[in-house]
Amino acid sequence: MGELANYTIDQVAGALALTLGSLGGLCLILFKSRCSTITICWGLWSCNRKVMTEEELEKAEKDKKEAEKKKADEMVSLVKPTTSESEPESAV
Repeated sequence: MGELANYTIDQVAGALALTLGSLGGLCLILFKSRCSTITICWGLWSCNRKVMTEEELEKAEKDKKEAEKKKADEMVSLVKPTTSESEPESAV
């Protein structure tokens, strides 16, 4: 097998980046999950999921639609055309 002295600094940095990226991705998935309790090795993967009720699902969908509508309204308000009175419009 290779010794640490046989590896170049870019190979060590690449391996470290790969490892940290994988751990970061795993943490991101775990923190965004709906599991209330997560046990990996000592429970050999135990996850208690918190399932949303019908009312919570409807409220989440309603909030999402309102957020999309608000975002669309903001985009429209940003693109309002303005005309300057000091500059005459060119005739076409």
